[in-house]
Amino acid sequence: METYPLTKVEFLKVRQSDAFDAANWNRPTEADSGLQLRRQTRLRYERNAEELLRLLEPRLKRESLVITHNPWGEYGHAEHVQVFRVLSKLRERLGFEIVVTGYVSNRSALLMSRHLHAFEGDPILLKTDTTLAHTLKTLYVENDCWTWTADYEWPEYEPFYRLIRQPEAVESGPSSSFPLNYIGYDFAPSLFRRVARRYLPLSVKSRIKRALSGG
Repeated sequence: METYPLTKVEFLKVRQSDAFDAANWNRPTEADSGLQLRRQTRLRYERNAEELLRLLEPRLKRESLVITHNPWGEYGHAEHVQVFRVLSKLRERLGFEIVVTGYVSNRSALLMSRHLHAFEGDPILLKTDTTLAHTLKTLYVENDCWTWTADYEWPEYEPFYRLIRQPEAVESGPSSSFPLNYIGYDFAPSLFRRVARRYLPLSVKSRIKRALSGG
Protein backbone atom coordinates (compact mmCIF):
# COMPACT_ATOMS: atom_id res chain seq x y z
CA MET A 1 0.00 0.00 0.00
CA GLU A 2 2.88 2.34 0.76
CA THR A 3 4.23 1.93 -2.79
CA TYR A 4 0.92 2.54 -4.57
CA PRO A 5 1.66 5.09 -7.33
CA LEU A 6 -1.52 7.17 -6.85
CA THR A 7 -2.17 9.67 -4.06
CA LYS A 8 -5.41 10.04 -2.11
CA VAL A 9 -6.10 6.30 -2.28
CA GLU A 10 -7.89 4.59 0.59
CA PHE A 11 -8.00 0.80 0.93
CA LEU A 12 -11.21 -0.58 2.44
CA LYS A 13 -9.61 -3.94 3.36
CA VAL A 14 -12.69 -5.96 2.45
CA ARG A 15 -11.74 -9.58 1.82
CA GLN A 16 -12.78 -10.83 -1.61
CA SER A 17 -15.49 -13.48 -1.69
CA ASP A 18 -13.89 -15.69 -4.39
CA ALA A 19 -17.00 -15.18 -6.54
CA PHE A 20 -15.29 -15.01 -9.95
CA ASP A 21 -16.50 -18.41 -11.25
CA ALA A 22 -19.55 -18.76 -9.02
CA ALA A 23 -22.18 -17.10 -11.26
CA ASN A 24 -23.96 -18.64 -14.25
CA TRP A 25 -22.93 -16.21 -17.00
CA ASN A 26 -24.94 -18.09 -19.63
CA ARG A 27 -28.10 -17.21 -17.67
CA PRO A 28 -27.03 -14.50 -15.20
CA THR A 29 -29.54 -13.83 -12.45
CA GLU A 30 -29.24 -10.48 -10.72
CA ALA A 31 -29.65 -10.14 -6.97
CA ASP A 32 -29.70 -7.36 -4.43
CA SER A 33 -26.06 -8.08 -3.58
CA GLY A 34 -24.99 -8.34 -7.24
CA LEU A 35 -25.52 -11.73 -8.88
CA GLN A 36 -26.93 -15.01 -7.66
CA LEU A 37 -24.07 -17.43 -7.05
CA ARG A 38 -23.97 -21.20 -7.33
CA ARG A 39 -21.89 -22.24 -4.36
CA GLN A 40 -20.98 -21.56 -0.75
CA THR A 41 -19.31 -18.23 -1.57
CA ARG A 42 -22.78 -16.70 -1.69
CA LEU A 43 -22.92 -15.93 2.04
CA ARG A 44 -19.57 -14.15 2.06
CA TYR A 45 -20.54 -12.35 -1.14
CA GLU A 46 -23.77 -11.09 0.45
CA ARG A 47 -21.92 -10.02 3.61
CA ASN A 48 -19.45 -8.10 1.45
CA ALA A 49 -22.29 -6.15 -0.15
CA GLU A 50 -23.50 -5.09 3.30
CA GLU A 51 -19.97 -4.20 4.37
CA LEU A 52 -19.30 -2.13 1.24
CA LEU A 53 -22.54 -0.25 1.75
CA ARG A 54 -21.60 0.51 5.35
CA LEU A 55 -18.04 1.59 4.51
CA LEU A 56 -18.75 3.63 1.40
CA GLU A 57 -21.76 5.67 2.50
CA PRO A 58 -19.92 8.00 4.91
CA ARG A 59 -17.00 8.30 2.47
CA LEU A 60 -19.19 9.40 -0.45
CA LYS A 61 -21.55 11.82 1.29
CA ARG A 62 -19.78 14.87 -0.13
CA GLU A 63 -19.00 13.46 -3.57
CA SER A 64 -20.79 14.59 -6.73
CA LEU A 65 -19.23 12.05 -9.14
CA VAL A 66 -18.23 8.39 -8.70
CA ILE A 67 -16.43 6.39 -11.41
CA THR A 68 -16.87 2.66 -10.95
CA HIS A 69 -17.38 -0.78 -12.50
CA ASN A 70 -20.20 -1.28 -14.96
CA PRO A 71 -23.28 -3.42 -14.11
CA TRP A 72 -22.08 -6.39 -16.17
CA GLY A 73 -18.71 -6.50 -14.39
CA GLU A 74 -16.50 -5.56 -17.38
CA TYR A 75 -15.14 -8.96 -18.52
CA GLY A 76 -17.61 -10.75 -16.22
CA HIS A 77 -16.65 -10.55 -12.55
CA ALA A 78 -19.38 -10.93 -9.92
CA GLU A 79 -17.55 -8.72 -7.43
CA HIS A 80 -17.37 -5.90 -9.99
CA VAL A 81 -21.13 -6.28 -10.48
CA GLN A 82 -21.53 -6.09 -6.71
CA VAL A 83 -19.61 -2.82 -6.45
CA PHE A 84 -21.84 -1.26 -9.08
CA ARG A 85 -25.00 -2.47 -7.33
CA VAL A 86 -23.85 -1.06 -3.98
CA LEU A 87 -22.97 2.31 -5.52
CA SER A 88 -26.25 2.37 -7.40
CA LYS A 89 -28.07 2.09 -4.05
CA LEU A 90 -25.93 4.87 -2.58
CA ARG A 91 -26.63 7.05 -5.60
CA GLU A 92 -30.31 6.91 -4.69
CA ARG A 93 -29.52 7.96 -1.11
CA LEU A 94 -26.80 10.53 -1.72
CA GLY A 95 -27.50 11.87 -5.21
CA PHE A 96 -24.05 11.65 -6.80
CA GLU A 97 -23.54 10.95 -10.50
CA ILE A 98 -22.22 7.55 -11.63
CA VAL A 99 -19.88 6.99 -14.58
CA VAL A 100 -18.83 3.46 -15.55
CA THR A 101 -16.11 1.86 -17.65
CA GLY A 102 -16.69 0.68 -21.21
CA TYR A 103 -15.27 -2.85 -21.12
CA VAL A 104 -17.19 -5.99 -22.05
CA SER A 105 -16.29 -9.58 -22.94
CA ASN A 106 -17.87 -12.62 -24.55
CA ARG A 107 -18.69 -13.74 -21.01
CA SER A 108 -20.54 -10.60 -19.91
CA ALA A 109 -22.20 -9.58 -23.21
CA LEU A 110 -25.61 -11.04 -22.30
CA LEU A 111 -25.77 -9.17 -18.99
CA MET A 112 -24.54 -6.02 -20.76
CA SER A 113 -27.47 -6.20 -23.20
CA ARG A 114 -29.89 -5.78 -20.28
CA HIS A 115 -28.31 -2.54 -19.09
CA LEU A 116 -27.15 -0.42 -22.01
CA HIS A 117 -30.34 1.65 -22.10
CA ALA A 118 -29.60 2.89 -18.60
CA PHE A 119 -26.60 4.83 -19.91
CA GLU A 120 -26.07 7.95 -21.94
CA GLY A 121 -25.02 6.96 -25.45
CA ASP A 122 -22.40 9.69 -25.85
CA PRO A 123 -19.21 8.35 -24.24
CA ILE A 124 -16.46 10.21 -22.43
CA LEU A 125 -13.43 9.07 -24.44
CA LEU A 126 -10.03 9.28 -22.73
CA LYS A 127 -6.56 8.25 -23.86
CA THR A 128 -5.22 5.35 -21.81
CA ASP A 129 -2.28 6.10 -19.53
CA THR A 130 -0.35 2.94 -20.43
CA THR A 131 2.67 3.91 -18.31
CA LEU A 132 0.52 4.06 -15.18
CA ALA A 133 -1.31 0.89 -16.24
CA HIS A 134 1.91 -1.12 -16.48
CA THR A 135 3.19 0.32 -13.21
CA LEU A 136 0.00 -0.83 -11.49
CA LYS A 137 0.17 -4.23 -13.17
CA THR A 138 3.72 -4.76 -11.88
CA LEU A 139 2.64 -3.83 -8.37
CA TYR A 140 -0.38 -6.15 -8.56
CA VAL A 141 1.75 -9.06 -9.78
CA GLU A 142 4.29 -8.53 -7.01
CA ASN A 143 1.50 -8.64 -4.42
CA ASP A 144 -0.42 -11.54 -6.00
CA CYS A 145 -3.35 -9.29 -6.95
CA TRP A 146 -3.13 -9.51 -10.75
CA THR A 147 -6.11 -11.55 -11.96
CA TRP A 148 -5.86 -11.15 -15.72
CA THR A 149 -3.68 -12.57 -18.50
CA ALA A 150 0.05 -11.96 -18.31
CA ASP A 151 0.30 -10.54 -21.85
CA TYR A 152 -2.66 -8.16 -21.67
CA GLU A 153 -2.23 -4.82 -23.44
CA TRP A 154 -4.57 -1.89 -22.85
CA PRO A 155 -6.46 -0.24 -25.73
CA GLU A 156 -5.34 3.18 -26.87
CA TYR A 157 -8.57 4.84 -25.73
CA GLU A 158 -11.15 4.00 -23.07
CA PRO A 159 -14.84 5.01 -23.16
CA PHE A 160 -16.79 5.88 -20.01
CA TYR A 161 -20.59 6.18 -19.73
CA ARG A 162 -22.93 8.21 -17.52
CA LEU A 163 -25.71 6.37 -15.72
CA ILE A 164 -28.94 8.22 -16.51
CA ARG A 165 -31.52 5.98 -14.80
CA GLN A 166 -31.70 2.99 -12.52
CA PRO A 167 -30.99 -0.17 -14.57
CA GLU A 168 -33.82 -2.11 -12.91
CA ALA A 169 -36.34 0.35 -14.32
CA VAL A 170 -35.14 -0.06 -17.91
CA GLU A 171 -36.66 -2.52 -20.36
CA SER A 172 -36.09 -0.67 -23.61
CA GLY A 173 -35.02 2.68 -24.87
CA PRO A 174 -33.95 4.67 -27.92
CA SER A 175 -31.29 3.23 -30.20
CA SER A 176 -27.81 4.56 -29.43
CA SER A 177 -24.25 4.02 -30.54
CA PHE A 178 -22.11 2.47 -27.80
CA PRO A 179 -18.41 2.02 -28.62
CA LEU A 180 -16.99 -0.49 -26.14
CA ASN A 181 -13.64 -2.16 -25.51
CA TYR A 182 -14.22 -5.85 -26.16
CA ILE A 183 -12.11 -8.49 -24.39
CA GLY A 184 -12.16 -11.95 -25.95
CA TYR A 185 -11.08 -14.78 -23.66
CA ASP A 186 -11.73 -18.48 -23.07
CA PHE A 187 -13.27 -18.38 -19.62
CA ALA A 188 -13.81 -22.15 -19.34
CA PRO A 189 -11.10 -23.33 -16.90
CA SER A 190 -9.03 -26.32 -17.92
CA LEU A 191 -8.81 -29.36 -15.66
CA PHE A 192 -5.34 -28.23 -14.55
CA ARG A 193 -6.62 -24.76 -13.65
CA ARG A 194 -9.55 -26.17 -11.69
CA VAL A 195 -7.32 -28.55 -9.73
CA ALA A 196 -4.64 -25.91 -9.14
CA ARG A 197 -7.18 -23.35 -7.94
CA ARG A 198 -8.65 -25.80 -5.47
CA TYR A 199 -5.65 -27.70 -4.12
CA LEU A 200 -2.38 -25.79 -4.59
CA PRO A 201 -1.16 -23.73 -1.60
CA LEU A 202 -1.49 -19.97 -2.02
CA SER A 203 2.30 -19.53 -1.91
CA VAL A 204 2.76 -21.90 -4.84
CA LYS A 205 -0.02 -20.28 -6.87
CA SER A 206 1.57 -16.88 -6.22
CA ARG A 207 4.98 -18.01 -7.50
CA ILE A 208 3.44 -19.52 -10.63
CA LYS A 209 1.46 -16.34 -11.31
CA ARG A 210 4.53 -14.13 -10.91
CA ALA A 211 6.56 -16.39 -13.22
CA LEU A 212 3.88 -16.33 -15.93
CA SER A 213 3.65 -12.54 -15.65
CA GLY A 214 7.37 -12.09 -16.00
CA GLY A 215 7.80 -10.98 -12.38
